[in-house]
Amino acid sequence: MRGPLLLLVAACSSPAPEPAKQQTGVPPTLSNQAKHTCAHAARGLSGATRGVREPETEAEIFDALAARCDRDAWPVTAIDCFAEMAEGELGRCARQLDEPKREAVFAVLAGNEPSEAGIVVARARLDQLSVGIEACDRFVATVRAALSCDAMSLEVRLSIGNETAQFWSLPTDRLAADDVQRMSQVCVTSDETLRREASTVGCTL
Repeated sequence: MRGPLLLLVAACSSPAPEPAKQQTGVPPTLSNQAKHTCAHAARGLSGATRGVREPETEAEIFDALAARCDRDAWPVTAIDCFAEMAEGELGRCARQLDEPKREAVFAVLAGNEPSEAGIVVARARLDQLSVGIEACDRFVATVRAALSCDAMSLEVRLSIGNETAQFWSLPTDRLAADDVQRMSQVCVTSDETLRREASTVGCTL
């Protein structure tokens, strides 16, 4: 029994190894250093709506987004996310920006006229929502599904999506119990109404 004990004592009393020397001439890697540039982020963002807008707008959209990235000093997490995002991930990456910067990006992508690009943006806006009231979160999910109902007019889908995102972005964590119950009932009714309207044109939500 003395052998292992002596080895343990020897190991504990051995001098600590010297720390590895940092190589000279090699700059340290900073955790807040972006892997990509604003140009990469703009390219990824413009690609998010490339298939639903006119090709001739590509350069204009890219330039506007690159300039917005530089002017608003987007955080490195947003730049890297936008640069690497896959289709359908606009909402996920947009969470890396605060609301004013995020809405500025959405405005560039959606443009000034009703379009399918606007639907992509409306869906991304809804991705930001978590109402915290179960019935209302179900309603938001139904609205998001309705955005894919091509039988409904583009204008109607844009209106439903953007108005829902704007209204339910208000905080609900300080509401009284009675108010929560009333809002829950409104959401249940709204959910049922939207499902009926979608059903009449052949869409199941």
